[in-house]
Amino acid sequence: MSGEVRPHQTRRAHRQAVVDARRRRRRRRQARVRRIRALRLLLSVRFWTRTSTAFAVLLAVVFWAKFALVYNIPPYAQQGPLAGVVAYVAVKPWWFGPPVFNLGAYTSNPSVDLGTDTYAYLLLQLDRYRSIVTQPVWVWVLTR
Repeated sequence: MSGEVRPHQTRRAHRQAVVDARRRRRRRRQARVRRIRALRLLLSVRFWTRTSTAFAVLLAVVFWAKFALVYNIPPYAQQGPLAGVVAYVAVKPWWFGPPVFNLGAYTSNPSVDLGTDTYAYLLLQLDRYRSIVTQPVWVWVLTR
């Protein structure tokens, strides 16, 4: 309605019609503003920075949960499937264990009398994580 009073409308009906028209215009304007704000949000640098950071954190948690990095493999452990391997990433058969294994840190301990079998001592020290060395499911391998 453009502000003219129709002869069959009362003043109250006309006022109500004007109020309803304003309300419809305001709702359309608010809907348009919401659409523009949503578009701005999608195009903003802050949104994409937060999204990529959340994705990187999610990838880090997934890597920590199911993958292991094994490196610094000593020469006595480079036998069987590990022959010539320097480092590798493998799928862990367990969830949320240690994500990094430095096999060079598991050196032979002279106080333990296992003879000269340092590989058996390495497996003894790895305990329940020994399958990461004995039966690795490789994702990535670095060889010499």
